[in-house]
Order: sequence, then structure tokens, then C-alpha cells
Amino acid sequence: MIAIVGGGLTAAKVVEGYRAAGGQDDIVIWSQDPHGPYNRPGLSKRVLRGEAEPESVLAHPLEWYGDNGVDLRLGQSVGSLDEVEAETIVIASGARPRPLGDARLLRTMDDSIALHAAAKRAETAVVVGGGFIGCEVTASLTQLGVQVTQVVRDPMLFAPLQAPPLSEALHERYRAHGVDLRLETSDIPQDTDLLVAGIGVVPNVELARDAGLDVRDGIVVDERFRTSRPGVYAAGDVAEFYDPLYRRHRRIEHWSNAAYHGETLGRILGGEDTRYDRVSAFFSEEFGVSFRYFGDATGYHDTSLEGDFREERAVFRFLRGGATIAAAAQGLDDEEVNELTQEIRTALAAVA
Repeated sequence: MIAIVGGGLTAAKVVEGYRAAGGQDDIVIWSQDPHGPYNRPGLSKRVLRGEAEPESVLAHPLEWYGDNGVDLRLGQSVGSLDEVEAETIVIASGARPRPLGDARLLRTMDDSIALHAAAKRAETAVVVGGGFIGCEVTASLTQLGVQVTQVVRDPMLFAPLQAPPLSEALHERYRAHGVDLRLETSDIPQDTDLLVAGIGVVPNVELARDAGLDVRDGIVVDERFRTSRPGVYAAGDVAEFYDPLYRRHRRIEHWSNAAYHGETLGRILGGEDTRYDRVSAFFSEEFGVSFRYFGDATGYHDTSLEGDFREERAVFRFLRGGATIAAAAQGLDDEEVNELTQEIRTALAAVA
């Protein structure tokens, strides 16, 4: 039996990958969430804006799990790995939002449903945070007609990406849509109808730490998602995995990573000889305009800009030894995305 602790997208993808690889063992999933695995990106966008039903983000209809030999235990949690009687255990426990007083948080389907209902009653809102959740919630609430003040302690939106041309274009776009964008401040206005915090997440490593597994920023695993205990694996937001392209351990908190981790681990458990092997990528969308970020810019020496993010078509490259090791991009078609990804992969083979 395979036991998956955690009921997010990673869990669903493990099942997909395992069955695709021919795996026949029974699978059980423990999910604290009552809805089953779903895709989180829509929660801060179309679901929050009321443009899509909450059920539209489900990874699969609930009957799919039974049809694929999965005992899906909704609304249930595991207190200790000693409770899990299985030959193989996958920890896919994800992460939880950092709290900020009594501010609303957005992580689950129920959070999105409740925030949409609150937004319909609100005229003003304050959103704290300049990352993915902060920016996407600000954009969605603004599109719902709420006057939003966005409070960001950093000097720019998406500051960790280190892509000033992208951030500066976003500043102009947000202010053009009427957002009161306040950078480099921690002063939160108190007179508002709605307060929302998007200030990052904390990986749910407690189960692994209590079991004596190797834990740092996340549960430490190799490129095949193996923890320090035989038969126990970890994947998704909670995993600090070894990236053979960048030759170091990383932890990534994005939808595309959760999906790739889950499917790849599923195929490994199904007997395929594979491992983590991709240029990481993620996306964000604000006011109908998306951008993508590829790779990891850690240790870059220089940058170059092609195009203009204000015109919604640009590539901002992070260079090491004159080669592209990461990039932020907007307006590229699929062929151009593939070319950029290959450019990064080739550079890493030479300079990483």
C-alpha cells in the first residue's frame, strides 16, 4: 500500500503518475481539506472574482479516486507517521499561510469562497503583502469594484524575483487601475472594510520532524524525493529537494512544482527510472496580464532586458558568465518559452 499524507495537488499527481507507470498497489490519501485535491491558482483569481464555480478547480471529480483504487479520506489528518501502516509513505503536507492578527488569509477553497462573499459587502480593503497572493488578491478585489490599499514592506512588488523592470511595470499597472500602492512600509491602515494578508507560508514539517526525518527549511529529499528514512518520500511545497540542474537543494511553493513533483514521484513509485529534471517555472496573472519566471537567479552576475514589460512583451535575463541561468518573461508563445527553457538548461550544464 502507498499512503499519502496530505490532500493537495501533489497527492492527486502522485496517483496519476503511479497509475500511468503501471503501479497496481492500493493507495490511501489523508486530506485535512474536505473538498479533495484541487488547483490553488484559481482561488485568488477566477473563483475569488466569482467568474468560476469553486468546484472548477478540483483536480478530479471525487469518484475518480475510487475508480483509481484510492481510499480518499477527507477531513482527516495523521498525528504521527507511526499511525501509518504502509510499505511506502509520501508526505505531501504542503504549507500554511503566515497569520497576521485577525486578517483574512487565502489558502483553501473555503478561504476563497468566504473572501468572495466578504468582498461583495466591502467598499474598501487593505491587502498586506507584495508577492503572489498579495498581488493577485489585490487585482481580483479591484476588479470586483473594491478600493484596495496594498501595503508592501519591500521597495517593489515581487521583490524576491529581483526583476526591477517587471516590478516597475506592475507598479504602473496597479496604480492605473486605482490601487493605492504603498511600498517600503509596514503601516497598515485600520479604517477598512476588509483586511487580507498574503505574507508567505510556512511548510508543514512537524510530522516529519517528530518522526526524526532530516528537516531544514523543508523536509530534505534527494532528486528522487527520498527522505532520510527508507520508504518515506516527500514532495510539493513541503519538500526541500535536490535540483540537479542548479546542483543544490531548493524549496518551491508554486502550483507547477507541486504538479511536477507529484507526477514524477508517482512514476518513480511505479517503477520508472526517473528523477527531478526540469527548469523550474511558475506564473502569475494580474489584471488579465500574465508573466512567467524560469529557473533560479541565485548567484547571477549580470542582467539583460529584451523588450518592455509595459508593452506586455519582454524577457529579463539573469546571467552568469554571460549565459542565461534564469529569466522573467511576458508575452512569449509556446515555442519561445521552449527556446528560453532550453537556453537556461544549456547554460546550467556549462556554468552551474
